[in-house]
Amino acid sequence: MKSILDLKAEFKKRDLKLNECIESIEELNDFMTVDLLKRGNVDGSLVALVSIVMNVASWYNKKQFTIDLLSSALATIESEKFREDGSKLN
Repeated sequence: MKSILDLKAEFKKRDLKLNECIESIEELNDFMTVDLLKRGNVDGSLVALVSIVMNVASWYNKKQFTIDLLSSALATIESEKFREDGSKLN
C-alpha cells in the first residue's frame, strides 16, 4: 500500500506539514472506501481521482506542483511494480 511518506521529497520542497496531509488522507480514504463499496468500479474511481487532481491544479494555479507530485507518485508506483514483476523489464 502506498503511503504519504513515499512522497516525502515533496514535503521538503514545499514545506508541507505531514499532519495536515494525513488529516486529508483519512477523510479521502473514508470517502473512497464508501464509493468503492457502492460502485465497485476501481478503474472508474481512479480516473475520477486523477480528473479531480487535474481540476484542482487548474483552479488554484498549481500545475507545476501537480506535475512534480504526479511524477514522484508515478516513479514510486513504477518502482513497486518493477519489484513485483521480479525486476524484469517488460
